[in-house]
Amino acid sequence: MKKQILSLAAGAALASVLAAPASAEVPITINGGIGQWYFDNDRNLDDHATPWVSLEYAFDDNWAAEIFYAEDETSSNDGFDVDVATWQLDMLYYGGSYIGEGNRVRPYLAFGGGEIDFDADFADSVETVLNAGAGIRYMLTRRFGARLEARLVHSLDEGNNDLLLTAGLNYYFGKVKEDAPPPVVAAAPVDSDGDGVTDDKDQCPGTPPGTRVDAYGCPLPVERVASIKLKVNFDFDSSKVKEQYFSDIGELAKFLQRFDDVDVQLEGHTDSVGPDDYNQQLSQRRADAVKDMLVNQYGIAASRIKPVGYGESQPVASNDTKEGRAENRRTMATLEVTYEE
Repeated sequence: MKKQILSLAAGAALASVLAAPASAEVPITINGGIGQWYFDNDRNLDDHATPWVSLEYAFDDNWAAEIFYAEDETSSNDGFDVDVATWQLDMLYYGGSYIGEGNRVRPYLAFGGGEIDFDADFADSVETVLNAGAGIRYMLTRRFGARLEARLVHSLDEGNNDLLLTAGLNYYFGKVKEDAPPPVVAAAPVDSDGDGVTDDKDQCPGTPPGTRVDAYGCPLPVERVASIKLKVNFDFDSSKVKEQYFSDIGELAKFLQRFDDVDVQLEGHTDSVGPDDYNQQLSQRRADAVKDMLVNQYGIAASRIKPVGYGESQPVASNDTKEGRAENRRTMATLEVTYEE
């Protein structure tokens, strides 16, 4: 009768744990497996295997309490069948961190007390026992593991010492620190147009190769230089622009139209033939003649043009020859503009 009561009690306790959802995360471990009894010789009983179950409640990372129950049938040396049942209330001390990070192999010590019941057809004996032992638990996962254990069970009533070896599996319902997910390796930034700015920052994709860009991948202004030179030669003692220079003056007009913030100085010159005062006036008329074409034919604002006569003071060739004097009868302009594009 006592054996049946113990079985019902253990089964009810086990059922209460199994009924609790794992998400409740109560610090309880359910254990179960197979054991092997090695009885004291004075008991005249055959050693035998027995199933067992236990419930374990963790107080902290190291200490836990356990209710242990085992029951099965063996034979006496006289040939009688004997039911052997035991229940134990024990304390377990774990070395290392309980369900600890990085600890899979976890040794522990066990000690406690309880009862062992021998029930034969002709007699029933219940003894109070103390036990002590050691075991090792190997955690397969954070919650699931296996354990091996050896306990010496000492009868306070009869003085017998029995040995119980057990092996089993266990499942922990408490809160555990889950394994961290593998780190996400960010994809290497892509620079599709090869301008040195990755696509996630590039506000001007598709930049042509070799283009200088800013931090946003947009082309930097390119500094360029534009220049033009004009040289108009005149006949002797004349300030009339010859037709062969019309296209050159037109190119200067286009330059001034493109760069409308640029002014130009037209330099008039003569050869050395004639008085200085006359040559000064002639050189001014030659510069004015080119200005008149730019203003009247091409619409360049007169305020942007400064005609200056230098007379015969700045020859570019010798005035001792006919050819040299022809070179000196001229109006010149030189412009150079730096701009960005």
